[in-house]
Amino acid sequence: MNALAAFHLRAAAIYVALGMVAGIVMAASQHFEYGPAHGHLNLLGFASAAIYGLVLKDRPDLAATRLAKVHAILAHLGLVVMTIGLTLLFSGDAATGEPLAKAGSVIVLLGGLAFIALVFKATGPRTA
Repeated sequence: MNALAAFHLRAAAIYVALGMVAGIVMAASQHFEYGPAHGHLNLLGFASAAIYGLVLKDRPDLAATRLAKVHAILAHLGLVVMTIGLTLLFSGDAATGEPLAKAGSVIVLLGGLAFIALVFKATGPRTA
């Protein structure tokens, strides 16, 4: 398996563990205001990173591209910034949390656009 696919899959495993712990802590403490951060961590973290890893495992030629590396940086950096921002925002620190959540969202969007470009590159017509 190529290193970038392994990175995404390992990150997905870490994100799902963190998401499960966050869900248990929310349930035990009855502090459900952190639900948006928990949800983004599970969906963008676990599900998306696992998909990224599986796509790049199947297409190692894509994993070797600069775009795939840029995508990885944007996707994971954006997720971390957004999750921290959402956690702060919903804990009452809007002054810090809102700008972080917004910045993280834009970074995630840029990462998503990079992944879309990778998918179109992988599924487009091939030349002989």
